[in-house]
Amino acid sequence: MNQKFHSFSRRLLIRIILVMLIIMSFTSSLIFLFSATGTVALLRDHYSGTLNIVNERALGMFSVVETSATNNIDEVRKHLSDPEQVVAALESELRLNPHIVGCGIGFIPDYYPRKGHWFEPYVTWLNDGTIDVKQIGSESHDYFNQEWYQQGIASEGGYWTEPYFDDMGAGDMICSYVLPVRDKAGKLVGAFGSDMSLSWLTERIQQVTFQSEEFGLFSDPSYFDHPAYSFILSRRGDYIVHPDPQRILKDNFFNHVGGKNNDQYVQIGQEMMEGKSDIKIAFVDGIRSYVFYAPMQDTGWSMGIVVPVENIWGPGKILGTVILILLGIGLLAAFLLIRSAIRRTTKPLKYLARSAEQVAKGHFDTPLPKLRYYDEIHQLRDSFEHMQISLSTYVDELKEATAREASIGQELEIARTIQMAMLPNEALTEPGSESIDIYGQLTPAKAVGGDIYDYFIKDDKLFFCIGDVSGKGVPASLVMCITGALFRTLANNSDNPAEIMKRINNSMCNRNRSLMFVTFFIGILNLADGKLVYCNAGHNAPIHIGSAVKALDVKPNIAIGVTPDWKYAQQEATLKPGSSLLLYTDGVTEAENPAHELFGIGRLLETVGKADDSHTSADIIDNVVKDVQSFVDGAEQSDDLTMLAIRYR
Repeated sequence: MNQKFHSFSRRLLIRIILVMLIIMSFTSSLIFLFSATGTVALLRDHYSGTLNIVNERALGMFSVVETSATNNIDEVRKHLSDPEQVVAALESELRLNPHIVGCGIGFIPDYYPRKGHWFEPYVTWLNDGTIDVKQIGSESHDYFNQEWYQQGIASEGGYWTEPYFDDMGAGDMICSYVLPVRDKAGKLVGAFGSDMSLSWLTERIQQVTFQSEEFGLFSDPSYFDHPAYSFILSRRGDYIVHPDPQRILKDNFFNHVGGKNNDQYVQIGQEMMEGKSDIKIAFVDGIRSYVFYAPMQDTGWSMGIVVPVENIWGPGKILGTVILILLGIGLLAAFLLIRSAIRRTTKPLKYLARSAEQVAKGHFDTPLPKLRYYDEIHQLRDSFEHMQISLSTYVDELKEATAREASIGQELEIARTIQMAMLPNEALTEPGSESIDIYGQLTPAKAVGGDIYDYFIKDDKLFFCIGDVSGKGVPASLVMCITGALFRTLANNSDNPAEIMKRINNSMCNRNRSLMFVTFFIGILNLADGKLVYCNAGHNAPIHIGSAVKALDVKPNIAIGVTPDWKYAQQEATLKPGSSLLLYTDGVTEAENPAHELFGIGRLLETVGKADDSHTSADIIDNVVKDVQSFVDGAEQSDDLTMLAIRYR
């Protein structure tokens, strides 16, 4: 059959490129790993630093409000005698501090009798940039019972309230910095509140979060599908700052756990409530993210930055991909250069191949090409020349070897025929043979095998045995022949299985230079009453098929041919009419299927358990052979397959 030509130079080139590709892949993988992890480390440090910066900026915003409120208190104190001047001072304070959404004073009850029981002047910015002045204290707006007022008049210094929606004053979600107001004599007259808009605070914090250009493209939040963002939690876990306005003061951190297994998310919230700082990974709104968090001093609040994991690993992957692309371009350039060099180097091989084709056709005198350089190719040419000289001699020797191998095959076939002829294969005709149904079968794994079975009747007793010689092939078959001959000889002079086993063992030990051993089982069945005496030498226990299917109780003893003068134990049993014995070698239970699973004693017991009164000994063995062949499913036979079945009628 003509085969498609494959260029050596091309295969050589491919192999070189494959080796280079493997090396470069390993190298590039390390570079990719280092670049990715290095970038991740930088970005983690970056966001940790960003959290500190944002935290400081936020505290700075709070500090500005605190400072302006403190300054305004002094101005208000100068004009406490005139409520109109107090309002003017509030307007002046608001103009000087545009970052404040509004400010006001809640005076103690009836402080200005003509202003009524509730007097709470408040100034705030309108959308057109003007200032709105109003008095919001009333019976319906009883500020005396509100947190900001009560905490404000009770505090010695300033107090930041929990965020709330101010529907009467600023009309926005705010948090207030409250200070007690005292007159010149130090008497408490009210509480001053300076309000900061949470939406303004959110906008400023998000701006600060992404104002750094240290990482170029990757610092642009629009680059990512899910950009990083900052948030602030109150003492109760409510959102004070969040990019989603719908969550501010309307939602709680623990409302977004995202599943029973998101324990890290819950731990983050708990640690933020406890004023701790750390970096953890959790699913935030269904996205696996890093959460950087730290407490905000003097407020009881906690700030965090949520960064999707992909935003941190993505830049590292991109950097690694760029490196891989550059390495790929280098590999392509190397491929082109190496291909050109290989083609020039391997060109003489084409001429040598043409000459070799003629030599392969039997033209041993075909001239070989002359080569310019003395290198490996020249050595190959010299090897072909030497091959031409020796090839004729080799062919002659091959013919002789083939003839010898054919002769050995014929001899092995003759040996197989002789071995199989030594096994009992004729029906028993001796007196008492009608009491039993006996059948044996041996299938060697090689041309000749190392298993044995034998039986004969003498004095109304059935003598039988089965054995397995260690090893396979011709040596095992010779030991098998010797063992079988010894059994026949000794059993004709004794009806004691233990004595027969002992004498066979001593004879084998005296001549066992090859250190081979035989597992052996000898049984003598009294055909008149079913009494069975037997002796085992390291062989598999026979299977007794009666009212139950089970292994015969045997003492293992030691295999013959190992230790001389071993005292073998003899045992007895009784076979009831209709019961059977199945003797086998380990080639049955150790038969392997393509998955290297063993047939095993369990499957063997299951197979023979299907036998009933209508089954003969041959039927029992045939069923086992069929099940073993079905189990091995065409796998090569690795050991001799030998069985002997005896049915006592």
